[in-house]
Amino acid sequence: MDYIVIPEGIAADERGRPAPAPSFVYRQVLDYALVACRPGDTIHLAPANTYGGQTEHELALRYLRSKAPPCRITCPEHAYDEYVDTRGNARHLRAYLGDSWRRPRYELVCASLHSYRCEYCFRHEGYRLGKVHRVHYTVTGERIFRRWWYYRYPAVHFVYETLALGRDLVKGLFFRRYDARTK
Repeated sequence: MDYIVIPEGIAADERGRPAPAPSFVYRQVLDYALVACRPGDTIHLAPANTYGGQTEHELALRYLRSKAPPCRITCPEHAYDEYVDTRGNARHLRAYLGDSWRRPRYELVCASLHSYRCEYCFRHEGYRLGKVHRVHYTVTGERIFRRWWYYRYPAVHFVYETLALGRDLVKGLFFRRYDARTK
C-alpha cells in the first residue's frame, strides 16, 4: 500500500518561534501512519513549507526515522520558494513522484478536519484515491507555530477548513480549463 501523509504544521518553542519538530497534530497523523503501514508499504510525505530553516516534510521524515518504521518513506529533498497550500502539496508531490503518481490507488492520511479539503485537492489534481484516513487528533496544549494557531481550537479549525474548501471548490470551477491544459 502507498500512503500519502499530508503536512499538519510544526511545533513552536517557548518564544513562539518555529521549533525543529512536527506539531502535536502532525505527530499524531505520523503515528497513525506508522501503525497503518506494513513491511513493503510506502509512506510518501507530501512536500510542504519551510519555517525556521527546515521544511515540515524534513521534520516529519526525521521523526518517522526515529521510530524505526517497518516501511519505506519517501520525501522531497528540497524546499519551495512559494507558500505551499494543500493543492500545492498535491502538485509538488506529483512532480516528485514522476509517473508513479498515476498509480491506481493511494491512501491519504491527514488530520480529520483537514481531510475533506485534502481529498478534494488530491482528486482534483488527478490522484486516484482509495481510503482517506481521517485522523482525529487530541489538542495537547503543546505549542504550535503561529501559522497553525487554529489547530488548538477545533471549532475554529472547522470554520477555517470549511472556508478554505469553499475557496478551493470555486478555484476548481473557474480554473478547470486552465488546469486541464497544465497537467
